[in-house]
Amino acid sequence: MFLSFTYPLCPFSDIVYIHIPGKILNTYILCYQGSTVFILSVRNVPYDWIINKKSNQHWLRKEGDKFFFPGGGTMFPNGVNSYVKLMQKLIPGMKNGIIRTAIDTGCGVASLGGDLLDHGILTVSLAPRDNHEAQVQFALERGIPAILGIISTQRLPFPSNSFDMAHCSRCLIPWTEHDGIYLLEIHRILRPGGFWVLSGPPINYEHRWRGWNTTVEEQKSDYDKLKKLLTSMCFKFYNKKDDIADPDSAWYTPLQPCLTIPSQKFKKLGLNFVPKWPNRLHSRWKVRVKHYKALLPAFGSDEIRNVMDMNTLYGGFATALIDSPLWVMNVVSSYGPNSLGVVYDRGLIGTYHDWCEPFSTYPRTYDLLHLDGLFTAESHRCEMKYVLLEMDRILRPNGYALIRESYYFIDAIATIAKGMRWDCEKQGTEYIMSKEKLLACQKKLWHANQTQDSGNDL
Repeated sequence: MFLSFTYPLCPFSDIVYIHIPGKILNTYILCYQGSTVFILSVRNVPYDWIINKKSNQHWLRKEGDKFFFPGGGTMFPNGVNSYVKLMQKLIPGMKNGIIRTAIDTGCGVASLGGDLLDHGILTVSLAPRDNHEAQVQFALERGIPAILGIISTQRLPFPSNSFDMAHCSRCLIPWTEHDGIYLLEIHRILRPGGFWVLSGPPINYEHRWRGWNTTVEEQKSDYDKLKKLLTSMCFKFYNKKDDIADPDSAWYTPLQPCLTIPSQKFKKLGLNFVPKWPNRLHSRWKVRVKHYKALLPAFGSDEIRNVMDMNTLYGGFATALIDSPLWVMNVVSSYGPNSLGVVYDRGLIGTYHDWCEPFSTYPRTYDLLHLDGLFTAESHRCEMKYVLLEMDRILRPNGYALIRESYYFIDAIATIAKGMRWDCEKQGTEYIMSKEKLLACQKKLWHANQTQDSGNDL
Protein backbone atom coordinates (compact mmCIF):
# COMPACT_ATOMS: atom_id res chain seq x y z
CA MET A 1 0.00 0.00 0.00
CA PHE A 2 1.23 3.47 -0.87
CA LEU A 3 0.22 6.62 0.93
CA SER A 4 0.75 9.88 -0.92
CA PHE A 5 -0.25 13.25 0.45
CA THR A 6 -0.06 16.31 -1.75
CA TYR A 7 -0.82 19.86 -0.83
CA PRO A 8 -1.63 21.58 -4.14
CA LEU A 9 -2.91 24.70 -2.39
CA CYS A 10 0.62 25.65 -1.40
CA PRO A 11 1.30 28.72 -3.54
CA PHE A 12 5.00 28.01 -3.97
CA SER A 13 5.65 24.30 -3.49
CA ASP A 14 3.74 21.02 -3.65
CA ILE A 15 5.21 18.80 -0.95
CA VAL A 16 4.67 15.12 -1.66
CA TYR A 17 4.73 12.92 1.42
CA ILE A 18 5.38 9.33 0.40
CA HIS A 19 5.34 5.95 2.10
CA ILE A 20 7.56 3.23 0.68
CA PRO A 21 6.13 -0.06 1.97
CA GLY A 22 8.25 -2.46 3.98
CA LYS A 23 8.17 -6.25 3.97
CA ILE A 24 9.69 -8.98 6.09
CA LEU A 25 13.46 -8.69 5.98
CA ASN A 26 15.17 -11.35 3.92
CA THR A 27 18.57 -12.09 2.42
CA TYR A 28 17.98 -10.62 -1.02
CA ILE A 29 21.28 -9.44 -2.50
CA LEU A 30 21.28 -6.75 -5.18
CA CYS A 31 23.55 -7.61 -8.12
CA TYR A 32 26.58 -5.37 -8.45
CA GLN A 33 25.94 -2.80 -11.13
CA GLY A 34 26.35 0.83 -12.09
CA SER A 35 29.18 3.23 -11.42
CA THR A 36 29.63 2.98 -7.64
CA VAL A 37 31.98 0.70 -5.72
CA PHE A 38 30.40 -2.34 -4.04
CA ILE A 39 33.59 -3.84 -2.56
CA LEU A 40 36.01 -2.11 -0.15
CA SER A 41 39.09 -3.08 1.78
CA VAL A 42 38.42 -3.34 5.53
CA ARG A 43 41.70 -1.51 6.15
CA ASN A 44 40.31 1.61 4.45
CA VAL A 45 37.35 1.86 6.86
CA PRO A 46 38.11 -0.40 9.85
CA TYR A 47 34.73 -0.17 11.60
CA ASP A 48 32.53 -3.12 12.58
CA TRP A 49 29.60 -1.45 14.42
CA ILE A 50 27.21 -1.59 11.47
CA ILE A 51 28.14 -5.21 10.78
CA ASN A 52 27.49 -6.18 14.39
CA LYS A 53 24.27 -4.19 14.88
CA LYS A 54 22.68 -4.07 11.41
CA SER A 55 23.61 -7.45 9.94
CA ASN A 56 19.97 -8.43 9.35
CA GLN A 57 19.36 -5.29 7.28
CA HIS A 58 22.09 -5.92 4.70
CA TRP A 59 23.73 -2.48 4.73
CA LEU A 60 27.04 -4.26 4.19
CA ARG A 61 28.71 -7.54 5.00
CA LYS A 62 32.29 -8.50 5.82
CA GLU A 63 34.11 -11.36 4.15
CA GLY A 64 37.75 -11.71 5.11
CA ASP A 65 39.49 -8.38 4.48
CA LYS A 66 36.68 -7.00 2.27
CA PHE A 67 33.41 -5.16 2.82
CA PHE A 68 30.58 -5.90 0.38
CA PHE A 69 27.62 -3.55 -0.13
CA PRO A 70 24.56 -5.52 -1.27
CA GLY A 71 22.29 -2.47 -1.43
CA GLY A 72 20.13 -3.18 1.60
CA GLY A 73 18.93 -0.88 4.33
CA THR A 74 16.44 -0.50 7.15
CA MET A 75 13.65 0.34 4.69
CA PHE A 76 15.12 -1.51 1.68
CA PRO A 77 14.13 -5.15 2.40
CA ASN A 78 14.16 -6.01 -1.31
CA GLY A 79 17.26 -3.97 -2.12
CA VAL A 80 17.67 -0.31 -2.90
CA ASN A 81 17.06 -0.77 -6.63
CA SER A 82 13.52 -2.05 -5.94
CA TYR A 83 13.00 0.83 -3.52
CA VAL A 84 14.01 3.39 -6.16
CA LYS A 85 11.68 1.81 -8.72
CA LEU A 86 8.80 2.26 -6.27
CA MET A 87 9.78 5.90 -5.82
CA GLN A 88 9.85 6.40 -9.59
CA LYS A 89 6.26 5.18 -9.88
CA LEU A 90 5.22 7.90 -7.46
CA ILE A 91 7.50 10.61 -8.86
CA PRO A 92 7.76 10.30 -12.68
CA GLY A 93 10.17 13.24 -12.75
CA MET A 94 12.86 10.90 -11.45
CA LYS A 95 12.93 9.20 -14.85
CA ASN A 96 12.80 12.05 -17.36
CA GLY A 97 15.47 14.50 -16.17
CA ILE A 98 13.19 16.83 -14.19
CA ILE A 99 14.78 15.76 -10.90
CA ARG A 100 18.56 16.09 -10.91
CA THR A 101 19.77 17.05 -7.40
CA ALA A 102 18.74 15.36 -4.15
CA ILE A 103 19.72 15.22 -0.49
CA ASP A 104 19.45 12.07 1.62
CA THR A 105 19.34 12.89 5.35
CA GLY A 106 20.52 10.06 7.58
CA CYS A 107 22.02 8.26 4.60
CA GLY A 108 23.48 5.14 6.24
CA VAL A 109 26.17 3.81 3.89
CA ALA A 110 24.60 5.81 1.00
CA SER A 111 22.95 2.90 -0.80
CA LEU A 112 20.24 5.24 -2.09
CA GLY A 113 22.70 7.88 -3.32
CA GLY A 114 24.73 5.24 -5.13
CA ASP A 115 21.70 3.81 -6.90
CA LEU A 116 20.34 7.23 -7.84
CA LEU A 117 23.62 8.01 -9.63
CA ASP A 118 22.71 5.28 -12.10
CA HIS A 119 19.43 7.12 -12.73
CA GLY A 120 21.12 10.46 -13.43
CA ILE A 121 20.28 11.95 -10.03
CA LEU A 122 23.18 13.52 -8.12
CA THR A 123 22.59 13.05 -4.39
CA VAL A 124 24.32 14.62 -1.39
CA SER A 125 24.32 11.92 1.30
CA LEU A 126 24.25 13.57 4.73
CA ALA A 127 24.91 11.92 8.10
CA PRO A 128 26.55 12.80 11.43
CA ARG A 129 29.37 10.89 13.06
CA ASP A 130 27.34 8.93 15.60
CA ASN A 131 27.24 5.38 16.96
CA HIS A 132 26.91 4.06 13.39
CA GLU A 133 30.61 4.92 12.91
CA ALA A 134 31.82 6.42 9.68
CA GLN A 135 28.70 6.25 7.49
CA VAL A 136 29.99 9.16 5.41
CA GLN A 137 33.45 7.63 5.17
CA PHE A 138 31.93 4.42 3.79
CA ALA A 139 30.04 6.51 1.21
CA LEU A 140 33.09 8.48 0.09
CA GLU A 141 35.22 5.34 -0.11
CA ARG A 142 32.60 3.99 -2.52
CA GLY A 143 32.79 7.12 -4.65
CA ILE A 144 29.39 8.49 -3.61
CA PRO A 145 28.96 12.24 -2.85
CA ALA A 146 28.64 12.66 0.93
CA ILE A 147 29.28 15.15 3.69
CA LEU A 148 29.29 15.10 7.48
CA GLY A 149 26.38 17.09 8.86
CA ILE A 150 23.36 17.17 11.12
CA ILE A 151 20.13 19.15 11.32
CA SER A 152 20.40 20.57 14.82
CA THR A 153 20.83 24.25 15.71
CA GLN A 154 22.52 25.64 12.58
CA ARG A 155 21.36 25.75 8.99
CA LEU A 156 22.78 23.19 6.60
CA PRO A 157 25.55 24.68 4.40
CA PHE A 158 23.38 24.99 1.29
CA PRO A 159 21.48 27.95 -0.19
CA SER A 160 17.71 28.06 -0.40
CA ASN A 161 15.97 26.36 -3.32
CA SER A 162 18.91 23.99 -3.96
CA PHE A 163 17.54 20.47 -4.20
CA ASP A 164 14.89 18.98 -6.44
CA MET A 165 14.19 16.20 -3.94
CA ALA A 166 14.87 15.49 -0.25
CA HIS A 167 14.70 12.01 1.27
CA CYS A 168 14.52 10.48 4.73
CA SER A 169 14.42 6.71 5.22
CA ARG A 170 13.93 6.15 8.93
CA CYS A 171 16.52 8.84 9.53
CA LEU A 172 15.35 9.34 13.14
CA ILE A 173 14.97 13.11 12.76
CA PRO A 174 12.09 14.26 15.04
CA TRP A 175 10.31 16.21 12.31
CA THR A 176 7.39 17.34 14.47
CA GLU A 177 9.44 18.52 17.46
CA HIS A 178 10.31 22.15 18.20
CA ASP A 179 7.44 23.45 16.07
CA GLY A 180 8.75 21.63 13.01
CA ILE A 181 11.98 23.63 12.76
CA TYR A 182 13.86 20.70 11.16
CA LEU A 183 11.23 20.28 8.47
CA LEU A 184 11.34 24.03 7.87
CA GLU A 185 15.05 23.67 7.11
CA ILE A 186 14.24 20.98 4.53
CA HIS A 187 11.63 23.33 3.07
CA ARG A 188 14.28 26.10 2.83
CA ILE A 189 16.74 24.04 0.77
CA LEU A 190 14.05 22.33 -1.34
CA ARG A 191 13.28 23.88 -4.71
CA PRO A 192 9.68 25.11 -5.16
CA GLY A 193 7.74 22.24 -6.67
CA GLY A 194 10.29 19.78 -5.31
CA PHE A 195 9.57 16.57 -3.42
CA TRP A 196 10.11 15.42 0.14
CA VAL A 197 10.12 11.62 0.44
CA LEU A 198 9.73 9.90 3.80
CA SER A 199 9.73 6.21 4.64
CA GLY A 200 9.63 4.76 8.11
CA PRO A 201 7.93 5.98 11.29
CA PRO A 202 5.20 7.13 11.50
CA ILE A 203 4.16 6.13 7.97
CA ASN A 204 2.07 2.95 7.71
CA TYR A 205 2.01 2.85 11.50
CA GLU A 206 -1.11 0.62 11.51
CA HIS A 207 0.95 -2.32 10.23
CA ARG A 208 4.49 -1.45 11.29
CA TRP A 209 4.28 -0.03 14.81
CA ARG A 210 5.26 -3.31 16.54
CA GLY A 211 8.73 -3.10 15.06
CA TRP A 212 9.30 0.46 16.26
CA ASN A 213 9.35 -0.11 20.05
CA THR A 214 6.31 2.08 20.54
CA THR A 215 2.53 1.91 20.70
CA VAL A 216 0.02 2.30 17.90
CA GLU A 217 -1.46 5.29 19.75
CA GLU A 218 1.89 7.09 19.88
CA GLN A 219 2.52 6.49 16.19
CA LYS A 220 -0.95 7.68 15.23
CA SER A 221 -0.36 10.85 17.27
CA ASP A 222 2.98 11.46 15.51
CA TYR A 223 1.37 10.83 12.13
CA ASP A 224 -1.45 13.30 12.82
CA LYS A 225 1.06 15.91 14.03
CA LEU A 226 3.09 15.51 10.85
CA LYS A 227 0.05 15.97 8.60
CA LYS A 228 -0.97 19.03 10.59
CA LEU A 229 2.54 20.45 10.36
CA LEU A 230 2.72 20.01 6.59
CA THR A 231 -0.65 21.67 6.21
CA SER A 232 0.39 24.56 8.41
CA MET A 233 3.44 25.18 6.25
CA CYS A 234 1.23 25.79 3.24
CA PHE A 235 -1.30 28.05 4.85
CA LYS A 236 -0.56 29.35 8.31
CA PHE A 237 3.16 30.16 8.04
CA TYR A 238 2.93 31.63 4.57
CA ASN A 239 0.19 34.02 5.55
CA LYS A 240 2.10 35.19 8.62
CA LYS A 241 5.65 35.44 7.31
CA ASP A 242 7.15 37.46 4.50
CA ASP A 243 10.56 36.67 2.95
CA ILE A 244 13.12 36.25 5.73
CA ALA A 245 16.33 38.23 5.48
CA ASP A 246 18.79 36.48 3.15
CA PRO A 247 17.38 32.93 2.97
CA ASP A 248 20.63 31.79 1.28
CA SER A 249 22.74 32.62 4.32
CA ALA A 250 23.78 29.21 5.64
CA TRP A 251 27.23 29.49 7.22
CA TYR A 252 26.93 29.51 11.03
CA THR A 253 23.36 30.69 10.62
CA PRO A 254 20.94 29.47 13.32
CA LEU A 255 17.82 27.60 12.28
CA GLN A 256 14.82 29.91 12.15
CA PRO A 257 11.23 28.90 13.00
CA CYS A 258 9.67 30.47 9.94
CA LEU A 259 8.95 29.47 6.37
CA THR A 260 11.34 30.51 3.60
CA ILE A 261 9.22 31.79 0.72
CA PRO A 262 10.86 32.70 -2.62
CA SER A 263 10.40 36.27 -3.75
CA GLN A 264 7.74 36.90 -6.39
CA LYS A 265 10.59 38.13 -8.60
CA PHE A 266 12.02 34.59 -8.76
CA LYS A 267 9.01 32.54 -9.83
CA LYS A 268 11.16 30.56 -12.27
CA LEU A 269 13.05 28.90 -9.43
CA GLY A 270 10.35 26.24 -9.41
CA LEU A 271 11.08 22.71 -10.58
CA ASN A 272 8.57 23.06 -13.40
CA PHE A 273 10.53 26.02 -14.82
CA VAL A 274 14.02 24.50 -14.63
CA PRO A 275 15.27 22.86 -17.87
CA LYS A 276 15.43 19.08 -17.77
CA TRP A 277 18.78 17.45 -17.24
CA PRO A 278 21.21 17.70 -19.03
CA ASN A 279 19.88 20.87 -20.67
CA ARG A 280 20.72 22.83 -17.50
CA LEU A 281 24.41 22.65 -18.37
CA HIS A 282 26.69 24.69 -20.59
CA SER A 283 30.46 24.96 -20.22
CA ARG A 284 33.25 27.34 -21.18
CA TRP A 285 35.96 25.37 -19.38
CA LYS A 286 36.66 22.75 -22.03
CA VAL A 287 40.00 24.22 -23.14
CA ARG A 288 41.20 24.49 -19.56
CA VAL A 289 40.18 20.96 -18.61
CA LYS A 290 41.77 19.58 -21.79
CA HIS A 291 45.03 21.21 -20.66
CA TYR A 292 44.64 19.70 -17.17
CA LYS A 293 44.18 16.23 -18.63
CA ALA A 294 47.33 16.63 -20.67
CA LEU A 295 49.23 17.41 -17.44
CA LEU A 296 47.64 14.57 -15.45
CA PRO A 297 47.02 11.46 -17.58
CA ALA A 298 45.04 9.89 -14.70
CA PHE A 299 42.53 12.73 -14.89
CA GLY A 300 39.34 11.43 -16.49
CA SER A 301 40.26 7.78 -15.92
CA ASP A 302 38.86 5.36 -13.35
CA GLU A 303 41.79 6.25 -11.09
CA ILE A 304 40.09 9.50 -10.05
CA ARG A 305 36.54 9.39 -8.67
CA ASN A 306 36.01 11.89 -5.80
CA VAL A 307 36.96 15.41 -6.89
CA MET A 308 36.70 18.72 -5.06
CA ASP A 309 36.74 22.18 -6.63
CA MET A 310 37.85 24.10 -3.56
CA ASN A 311 36.82 27.63 -4.59
CA THR A 312 34.42 27.51 -7.47
CA LEU A 313 32.19 30.35 -8.55
CA TYR A 314 29.60 28.80 -10.86
CA GLY A 315 30.77 25.17 -11.16
CA GLY A 316 32.47 25.54 -14.54
CA PHE A 317 35.16 22.99 -13.71
CA ALA A 318 32.56 20.37 -12.74
CA THR A 319 30.48 21.15 -15.81
CA ALA A 320 33.38 20.44 -18.15
CA LEU A 321 33.89 17.06 -16.43
CA ILE A 322 30.28 15.92 -16.57
CA ASP A 323 31.03 13.10 -19.03
CA SER A 324 33.98 11.78 -16.99
CA PRO A 325 33.54 8.85 -14.54
CA LEU A 326 33.73 11.07 -11.45
CA TRP A 327 31.75 13.52 -9.33
CA VAL A 328 32.72 16.98 -8.08
CA MET A 329 32.01 18.65 -4.73
CA ASN A 330 31.79 22.35 -5.56
CA VAL A 331 32.90 24.52 -2.64
CA VAL A 332 31.85 28.17 -2.59
CA SER A 333 33.58 30.48 -0.12
CA SER A 334 31.33 31.64 2.70
CA TYR A 335 33.11 35.01 2.40
CA GLY A 336 32.90 35.34 -1.38
CA PRO A 337 30.10 36.01 -3.85
CA ASN A 338 27.00 33.99 -3.01
CA SER A 339 26.93 31.87 -6.17
CA LEU A 340 26.18 28.39 -4.81
CA GLY A 341 22.55 28.69 -5.90
CA VAL A 342 23.74 28.92 -9.51
CA VAL A 343 25.73 25.70 -9.03
CA TYR A 344 22.55 23.88 -8.01
CA ASP A 345 20.53 25.50 -10.79
CA ARG A 346 22.96 23.86 -13.22
CA GLY A 347 22.25 20.41 -11.78
CA LEU A 348 25.48 20.19 -9.78
CA ILE A 349 26.09 19.88 -6.03
CA GLY A 350 28.20 21.83 -3.57
CA THR A 351 28.51 23.44 -0.17
CA TYR A 352 29.60 26.63 1.55
CA HIS A 353 32.93 26.58 3.40
CA ASP A 354 35.53 28.83 4.98
CA TRP A 355 39.01 27.45 4.34
CA CYS A 356 40.30 28.99 7.56
CA GLU A 357 38.53 25.97 9.12
CA PRO A 358 38.69 22.20 8.54
CA PHE A 359 36.33 20.77 5.91
CA SER A 360 33.54 18.51 7.15
CA THR A 361 34.82 15.16 5.92
CA TYR A 362 37.03 12.27 6.98
CA PRO A 363 40.76 12.03 6.21
CA ARG A 364 41.83 10.61 2.84
CA THR A 365 38.45 10.91 1.10
CA TYR A 366 39.21 12.82 -2.14
CA ASP A 367 41.25 11.72 -5.14
CA LEU A 368 41.81 15.15 -6.67
CA LEU A 369 41.67 18.71 -5.33
CA HIS A 370 41.44 21.70 -7.65
CA LEU A 371 41.83 25.32 -6.63
CA ASP A 372 41.94 28.46 -8.72
CA GLY A 373 43.23 31.59 -7.03
CA LEU A 374 42.22 30.50 -3.54
CA PHE A 375 45.31 31.94 -1.85
CA THR A 376 45.08 35.15 -3.85
CA ALA A 377 41.55 35.60 -2.53
CA GLU A 378 41.92 34.32 1.04
CA SER A 379 45.58 34.73 2.13
CA HIS A 380 44.72 37.87 4.09
CA ARG A 381 42.46 35.73 6.32
CA CYS A 382 43.75 32.15 6.18
CA GLU A 383 47.36 31.12 6.72
CA MET A 384 48.58 29.24 3.67
CA LYS A 385 50.32 26.38 5.46
CA TYR A 386 47.18 25.45 7.41
CA VAL A 387 45.06 25.35 4.27
CA LEU A 388 47.64 23.10 2.60
CA LEU A 389 47.78 20.84 5.66
CA GLU A 390 44.00 20.49 5.51
CA MET A 391 44.31 19.62 1.83
CA ASP A 392 46.85 16.94 2.79
CA ARG A 393 44.43 15.57 5.39
CA ILE A 394 41.51 15.06 3.01
CA LEU A 395 43.57 13.93 -0.02
CA ARG A 396 44.19 10.22 -0.49
CA PRO A 397 47.76 8.90 -0.71
CA ASN A 398 48.75 9.03 -4.39
CA GLY A 399 45.96 11.55 -4.95
CA TYR A 400 46.46 14.73 -6.97
CA ALA A 401 46.18 18.48 -6.49
CA LEU A 402 45.90 21.03 -9.29
CA ILE A 403 46.79 24.45 -7.93
CA ARG A 404 46.31 27.47 -10.18
CA GLU A 405 47.76 30.63 -8.67
CA SER A 406 49.60 33.84 -9.44
CA TYR A 407 53.39 33.93 -9.68
CA TYR A 408 53.44 35.59 -6.26
CA PHE A 409 52.20 32.48 -4.41
CA ILE A 410 53.33 29.55 -6.51
CA ASP A 411 56.89 29.24 -5.14
CA ALA A 412 55.75 29.46 -1.51
CA ILE A 413 53.11 26.79 -2.14
CA ALA A 414 55.70 24.52 -3.78
CA THR A 415 58.01 24.84 -0.75
CA ILE A 416 55.30 23.86 1.73
CA ALA A 417 54.12 21.02 -0.53
CA LYS A 418 57.64 19.62 -0.60
CA GLY A 419 57.62 19.55 3.21
CA MET A 420 54.41 17.49 3.07
CA ARG A 421 56.08 14.90 0.80
CA TRP A 422 54.18 16.00 -2.28
CA ASP A 423 55.82 15.71 -5.69
CA CYS A 424 55.03 18.89 -7.60
CA GLU A 425 55.84 20.27 -11.04
CA LYS A 426 55.39 23.85 -12.15
CA GLN A 427 53.52 24.12 -15.41
CA GLY A 428 52.23 26.85 -17.64
CA THR A 429 48.53 27.46 -18.10
CA GLU A 430 46.64 26.93 -21.33
CA TYR A 431 47.28 30.60 -22.12
CA ILE A 432 50.88 31.42 -23.11
CA MET A 433 50.90 34.98 -21.75
CA SER A 434 49.04 34.22 -18.52
CA LYS A 435 50.17 35.79 -15.25
CA GLU A 436 49.21 32.56 -13.50
CA LYS A 437 51.08 29.30 -13.05
CA LEU A 438 49.95 25.74 -12.44
CA LEU A 439 51.33 23.44 -9.79
CA ALA A 440 50.50 19.80 -10.55
CA CYS A 441 51.12 17.75 -7.40
CA GLN A 442 50.80 14.18 -6.22
CA LYS A 443 50.64 13.20 -2.57
CA LYS A 444 52.97 10.32 -1.84
CA LEU A 445 52.35 7.39 0.48
CA TRP A 446 55.10 7.46 3.10
CA HIS A 447 55.69 6.36 6.69
CA ALA A 448 57.25 8.45 9.43
CA ASN A 449 59.64 5.71 10.56
CA GLN A 450 61.27 5.74 7.10
CA THR A 451 62.45 9.36 7.28
CA GLN A 452 62.60 10.51 10.88
CA ASP A 453 64.65 13.60 10.07
CA SER A 454 62.03 15.05 7.75
CA GLY A 455 58.78 16.89 8.29
CA ASN A 456 60.39 20.02 9.73
CA ASP A 457 60.24 21.91 6.47
CA LEU A 458 56.94 23.47 7.48
